[in-house]
Amino acid sequence: MFPWLKNLFAEFTPRSLKAAITALAIIGFAGYFFGTATVVTPKLAVSKRAGVSSSSEVAKPTIFVHIAGSVKHPGIYQLESGSRVYEAVLAAGGLGAKANQMSVNLARVLTDGEQLVVASNSQPVNQQFNVPTMPSLISLNQASASQLEDLPGVGPALAGRMVDWRTANGGFKSKEDLLNVSGIGDKLYADVKDLVTL
Repeated sequence: MFPWLKNLFAEFTPRSLKAAITALAIIGFAGYFFGTATVVTPKLAVSKRAGVSSSSEVAKPTIFVHIAGSVKHPGIYQLESGSRVYEAVLAAGGLGAKANQMSVNLARVLTDGEQLVVASNSQPVNQQFNVPTMPSLISLNQASASQLEDLPGVGPALAGRMVDWRTANGGFKSKEDLLNVSGIGDKLYADVKDLVTL
């Protein structure tokens, strides 16, 4: 049917025909392999930076400190063990406007459960130990309005109402009487009750 095809195969000897078939098989295999193979690019392993804490890190121990006196927000604060006085003062909002900075050692290490009292400028301070001298409490029945202003959260208006209530009611019979003064609620009472006496 195709004389030219018959003549073409007639020119090949069995040996050359076998070599040609082998070469065609190798070429086909190579084409398939390189056509479908995927080039793999090596990736560099990235390790975590040293010092980065993980979520499983054990929490540091803490202490509780009661800070009172001439600070902006007196109260009980939870701090990391080993914290210093200045860190407690910062946690309480910083020193009050009338605070005597020399009344406390800001670099001292705090201990669990201690009470830290920052004196005001009107309170005498033991210069040798930098702590308020006793008595350091403000008398509700004897203090002037100006002295009452040394209490945290007490301004001129509130100090005046405290004096007016004292005059109208024959003095304070107990610390709880402070709650009867307009402007003194539970929170302010808790902040000043340990700083006053009758």
